[in-house]
Amino acid sequence: MFTALAQLSGQRQLLFATTSQALRSKFSGSVLGAAWFVLYPLIFLAIYSTVFIFILGVRVPGLGTTDYVLVIFCGLVPFLAFSEAFGVGTLSVVSNRGLLRNTLFPIELVVARDAIVGHASMGIGMVLVWVVVVSNGHLHWSHLAVPVVYFLQILMAIGVVWITSTLTVFFRDLQQAAPIVVLFLMMVSPIGYTDAMVPQDLRGLLLYNPLAWLMHIYRACLIDGVVPVSDLLTFAVFSLLMLTLGHILITRLKPLFHDYV
Repeated sequence: MFTALAQLSGQRQLLFATTSQALRSKFSGSVLGAAWFVLYPLIFLAIYSTVFIFILGVRVPGLGTTDYVLVIFCGLVPFLAFSEAFGVGTLSVVSNRGLLRNTLFPIELVVARDAIVGHASMGIGMVLVWVVVVSNGHLHWSHLAVPVVYFLQILMAIGVVWITSTLTVFFRDLQQAAPIVVLFLMMVSPIGYTDAMVPQDLRGLLLYNPLAWLMHIYRACLIDGVVPVSDLLTFAVFSLLMLTLGHILITRLKPLFHDYV
């Protein structure tokens, strides 16, 4: 854990510079440019809200339409960030063959950069969520915990894509499996529904789904006005565990990458 954090911290300036460059080039040439950072979560929110509220007619006891939209947004924004980081990060090593022998910018930082870039739109999305939450009367001291949760989510994503990007080098089938995994996670994560709406027989899908923990924490902090300390500590341990395992795997096996990529 400390080795992984030390590497990320020790080369933070290089990581920041390359991440900034990647963000600038992400929408270069597009008409709307950086506006996509705002439009991306808003478009998905509009689609989800339309499907769940107007087509499926989902109603949550005790929640009005506006609060239900906030529930969706608090689940959707973290999922979009993780799914983008997972999709791009899983292919980072095989997509950056030329950097495998680069000692100045090691391959594990390339993967970490892609995970961070994937969370850039979430930063804008969470600001939008916070503004709407506050404008609807949900101003709580627990909002101060959101940046901590956001940071832990990024660490978890980096650890996960360190693992998946390493495995993709040796098992290229993961390239085709990654979109299926994202779709599966979207179905089993409580984006458009709450924990209470899940039948008892299917609660295991939430119990063993880290993204469900994450969405529960965000909703508790932003809407309910409480910090679920035990859940937050559990997620913190899990994030650091994934970061540690991912760093061990990628640093141990990266000498073999050049022979397989």
